[in-house]
Amino acid sequence: MNIRQITGLVLIIIAIVILALSYNAYITGYHKTISTSNFTFLFSGIFWDLVGILIGAVLIAIGLILAYPKGARWIANRNR
Repeated sequence: MNIRQITGLVLIIIAIVILALSYNAYITGYHKTISTSNFTFLFSGIFWDLVGILIGAVLIAIGLILAYPKGARWIANRNR
């Protein structure tokens, strides 16, 4: 394994952690909304979940390109 593959795998792992944390923010906001009937917590949780999904998707894409460029190229060209 070279440095690009290691960097790609680290980015994918970081993306998975970010996705887990954003889901946790959503669930926390949901439970606070249920207990207090204040929808601000729910909207905040949804916002941070969407931000986490966006950042996670970008990091997974970059990590895939770095770790496995042939596979990323195959995914990009599979409908041609």
